[in-house]
Amino acid sequence: MTTPLVSPAWLREHRDDIVLLDASIDRTQGGFAPGSDAFAEAHIPGARFADLFTGFSDPAAAHPFSLPSLAHLRETAQSAGVRDNAPVVVYDRNGGAWAARVWWLLTIHGHPSVSVLDGGLALWIASGLPVESGHPSAPAATGTLTLHEPGPVTADLSEVLVTSRQEYPGQLVCALRREVYEAGHIPGSGSLPYAELLRADGTIDLDATRERGAALGSDAIVYCGGGINAAGLILALDAAGLPRPRLYDGSLTQWRADPSRPLSMGR
Repeated sequence: MTTPLVSPAWLREHRDDIVLLDASIDRTQGGFAPGSDAFAEAHIPGARFADLFTGFSDPAAAHPFSLPSLAHLRETAQSAGVRDNAPVVVYDRNGGAWAARVWWLLTIHGHPSVSVLDGGLALWIASGLPVESGHPSAPAATGTLTLHEPGPVTADLSEVLVTSRQEYPGQLVCALRREVYEAGHIPGSGSLPYAELLRADGTIDLDATRERGAALGSDAIVYCGGGINAAGLILALDAAGLPRPRLYDGSLTQWRADPSRPLSMGR
């Protein structure tokens, strides 16, 4: 299995042959929180919870959801059952971008077979497929997990600064919703909202992605608020057969941390 997207029907047939991760989060009044309570209420049978706040990110970083160290990622992934000889499928109940972040993390670190459930938990349930509650009582299966440091798949602040000033060739692309982009974005960046590439059922519209993403070159750098929607956009582009852009992992969270860095408003 090498396709970045799988359907509920595919997952139903192969559920016993893969490692299944639930990367859901909870939306709170102040923003986001780990989705462990929602996972306990309902998840696809056999799934393990993937915590993007402390496990699949660096909990000591200055900005949330930052890229974890290789050792931290390996330990977290192995504890959830991720191993070399088992394909991984990730899903969420939040539009797919959170699952895409785990897909991106495992993929750039060298796992050969990671996919996202297209349409997530909502489409699984809408397809009449079962869920279960509670947390797994038995430990996850373990095995060898061979990961490596990622290649040039991210862009740092210095690269974004010179690209924004047009001192270096490249494209900056914001993956946030259009109204959020218009409220304040990195100067010089365009807009390609991940949310606008989703159909009503939550699946990724690959035709729309090809049409709107065709202008992005290999020098594109995508960002959002904290690296989540940008990962969703990278997933959509990859599934559509287009080049994967680099991700500015600090995104607007890091950019806005220094009030001297400008923001552009409107289109």
